[in-house]
Amino acid sequence: MKKFNWGTGIFLAVTLFVIATLSVVSYLISLDFYLVSNDHYEQGVEYQETIDGQQRVKNLDNPVLVLFDEPSVSIKITFPKELRSDSLSGSVTFYRPNDSELDRKFKLQIDEDGRQTIPVSDFEKGRWKLTLEWKQDSLVYINEKNIFI
Repeated sequence: MKKFNWGTGIFLAVTLFVIATLSVVSYLISLDFYLVSNDHYEQGVEYQETIDGQQRVKNLDNPVLVLFDEPSVSIKITFPKELRSDSLSGSVTFYRPNDSELDRKFKLQIDEDGRQTIPVSDFEKGRWKLTLEWKQDSLVYINEKNIFI
C-alpha cells in the first residue's frame, strides 16, 4: 500500500479545485437568462426621454390612478378630467422580470369616464412591472409601477 504524503495531498487538492471550478463554469454557462428587452441599447440612448416623461408624471396636480382590483382580478387605470382629450394615445406594458416571453402590451383605450380595465386573471402570479406610457399634446408621460398579481 502506498503511503500518503504531501505531494499526493497537494496533487489531489489542485485536481479537486480544477474539477470544481470547471463544474461551476459549465453550470453557469448552461443557465438561461432573460433580457428586459431585445433593443436595450436603443432604449439606453433614448433614456433621457424616459426620465423627462417620468418627471412630467410627478409634476401632475392630479395623478393617473393605477389600482389592482382584487374582486375582478384586473388593473384599473383612471385618468383625471384635465388629462382626458382626443389627442391622448399610448400603451400599457406588463413586464415579467424573470421571463420576457410573458410580457404583454395593451393599447390605451379609455372610456368617456377616463377609465380602462385590463383583466389579469390569466397572468402568471407574482411580480410584474407595469409601464403606462401616453402622449398628449406632443409630450410623452411615463408612469412605472411594480405590481403583484
